[in-house]
Amino acid sequence: MVAAICYAWLLENRPLKSKAEGDKDGCIVVPVMNVKRKRMWKQRQAAWLFHHAGLDATSLLFADEVDLEGLIMAGQLSILVVGQDILRTNEEVGSPCTILTDNYCEDAYDLLQTPVMKKLLLAGILLDTQNLNAYAKLSMARDAEAVQLLLVGSVPNYRNDLFDQLMQDQRDNSFFQALRHNYGKPPNDGGYDNGLQREQMIPQRKSTSISHHEASAQSSDKNTNYDPRNGKINKDQPKPAKPSPLPDQKAPAAAPEASRGKNKFSLAKWFGFGSK
Repeated sequence: MVAAICYAWLLENRPLKSKAEGDKDGCIVVPVMNVKRKRMWKQRQAAWLFHHAGLDATSLLFADEVDLEGLIMAGQLSILVVGQDILRTNEEVGSPCTILTDNYCEDAYDLLQTPVMKKLLLAGILLDTQNLNAYAKLSMARDAEAVQLLLVGSVPNYRNDLFDQLMQDQRDNSFFQALRHNYGKPPNDGGYDNGLQREQMIPQRKSTSISHHEASAQSSDKNTNYDPRNGKINKDQPKPAKPSPLPDQKAPAAAPEASRGKNKFSLAKWFGFGSK
């Protein structure tokens, strides 16, 4: 995903001279994520990276939002797959983001200094190479050189801090709200709801349930009497206790989900680097 986004953005913003030479037919390069938008709830690393970098994820196109088959049949679209048709890695490089960095470090170095671009390319290389892990045999010398280039101007130890954040399970409320805004409602499997609200509500309900059960058991034992004269056990009918009122619990408000039909070729807002 990161390589496709960066590739399209760099091509769109490359110097005018090379852009005019390689774009004689007036083609537009647009990244399309090869997953459904709601699938991003399970692609937490990529979703958090977009959120952290300030990428406008609502501007991205996903496979369920573009009529790819219809556009191809009409001759209006050709598809290039990252890792197969373009940016293919080999034994000399471990990440397609390294290839992008190498290709543009001379002719369009200023583009690589865009803060969002630097974060995306750096994160892509770190994830593909497991933070330049030599033991994993995924990192090569070119990957390390590209990382050093992208780290120019960064604070010390930024590389390790960014990788640690990418590997963590991000559960803060602002990220959760961004997921709902950018990718719609979570899947209906109960595992992707607001973690903070669930952790607060579930223990409270369990505690209330246990206290009612214990009170009922003690009342039953207290009202059971044995009569030695007739050898019978007399049970007094307990009076129904008034249920203690529980505090009002408001369900988290569900953000309205915008309807996203398949887009024939509406690409005016295909990519955005807006601040969140």
